[in-house]
Amino acid sequence: MRKTKSAGRNPHSADLLASAEQRQRMIAEAAYYRALRRGFTDGDPVDDWLAAEREINRILPNPKQQKEEAIVYQKLRARVEKMLADAQGVINAETVRQAFDKATDEIRKTGTHTAETIGKTAASLRKDMADAAAKMGPRWEAFSEKSADLFGVWRDRGSVFLAEAAGAVGEWLQQTSSKLVPPVYRAGEMVAAGAFECTRCGEGVTLGTAAHLPACPKCGALEYRRK
Repeated sequence: MRKTKSAGRNPHSADLLASAEQRQRMIAEAAYYRALRRGFTDGDPVDDWLAAEREINRILPNPKQQKEEAIVYQKLRARVEKMLADAQGVINAETVRQAFDKATDEIRKTGTHTAETIGKTAASLRKDMADAAAKMGPRWEAFSEKSADLFGVWRDRGSVFLAEAAGAVGEWLQQTSSKLVPPVYRAGEMVAAGAFECTRCGEGVTLGTAAHLPACPKCGALEYRRK
């Protein structure tokens, strides 16, 4: 079993997601694969490097961008959680979709954050919700409020409600084209607290709060799955 490293962060304090050495290695690797895709012909190594640098910088946001994304992520989580908690009557896929869409629209209408930041954090939160719902399956009563994530606001409403809610979220997953398999998370994404495992080397990383995933501290890879 791989050792799990703690990478807990305050979501409002932006840390480097990769060391300078890791970032250079990732840029070099991305540039290599750009050249490989065209058979190492008809290209300029300098152009490959610059394009790869832009790609890695986009994936691993700078500290200022991290701070803004963390703020938007927390705002969006709080709004979605409140809308789910306030839901009354019949619970269906539309209940979940409307909670997510209305929360996102509220933040967009403030005009405080860029559309790119809102879109990126919304995609991250949707992935967190899909992951939690897929793991819970049809027996929500067996899960704690922590493991249920945002859906934990419904845990005390009784078994009949929980059964209805489980079906509603399953339908929502299908409508959003999410699959009932653990999703892949990329370094640079805002994610809810929890334990993650590098898909390349199996190294574990634990986030104590919602935060950006760093590059793998062992191999520098950029993809993880939740444990």
